[in-house]
Amino acid sequence: MTYYVRAPGTCGEFLQGSIDGQSFLVTCPINRYSYALSNVVHPFSQNYCALQPKSAQARKLVEQLVNSKKNTSICPPVYVRSDIIQGKGMASSSADISVTAMATALAMDYDLSLKELEQICLSVEPTDASFYQGVTQFDYIKGTISQPLGMCPPLKILIFDEGGTIDTISFNQQKDLSHKIQEKEPIIRESLELFKKGLETHDITLIGQAATLSAFANQRILYKPNLYEFHDIGNAFHSVGTIIAHSGTIMGLLFPSDYTAIDECKRYIEKKLPTLQYIDIVETTNEGLTYIKR
Repeated sequence: MTYYVRAPGTCGEFLQGSIDGQSFLVTCPINRYSYALSNVVHPFSQNYCALQPKSAQARKLVEQLVNSKKNTSICPPVYVRSDIIQGKGMASSSADISVTAMATALAMDYDLSLKELEQICLSVEPTDASFYQGVTQFDYIKGTISQPLGMCPPLKILIFDEGGTIDTISFNQQKDLSHKIQEKEPIIRESLELFKKGLETHDITLIGQAATLSAFANQRILYKPNLYEFHDIGNAFHSVGTIIAHSGTIMGLLFPSDYTAIDECKRYIEKKLPTLQYIDIVETTNEGLTYIKR
């Protein structure tokens, strides 16, 4: 039996920081995905590839977990492909790891819970939680917080990149990172309150304000030279807010799902901020990780 698993990437995070010393992020899942196929027989399409090291590590962890409970050594092959750009803060590794882990478990006839999946992902690296449905407040380092916040209203996001790549593991090992995160706690507290109210009332303006607060507060941790001008252009085009990858290189402008001038805004940014690279226009999603038998 072949299983087809997919999980969304993200456009950075709606917010990221800490409250009372507890680090967390709030996920922003989008309609760009990593996919895994189990029990694929050679030859297969060149669009599918062998596992990269992080995914291979996740597969090994699942194999060990299943063998400890079922005493079986059968671990069928799993292959992965992805729509998600790597190294930019779009949760490409998290999505790859989660689909690999779930596809492996399914192929071994094991019902892997989302909590087990969460712990496997965290064992590999600090992770996003876009495999959960909706929007989640998540401790991306230890998993001590895993709080569903609700379903995100539909949003369009215009994404640009400042260039370069960020290694998630190295970024989270900075010596003074915890101090810098602690310094912005009052802003993150305000941002989270705005965000929760926005979800509760389906007010995308409040969601945009929350994301913008967190983006600006992150400048002392990972400075984005073009952020303020990028945000001002968004305001001129009636964006509801600016979102970033807090440990990545991308920035996005949040728009209502029925907004019609997004291409005009894209062209204006390309003209005014030529050092930025256009990445994509995406939409938020609430589906989380899904799978089917094939």
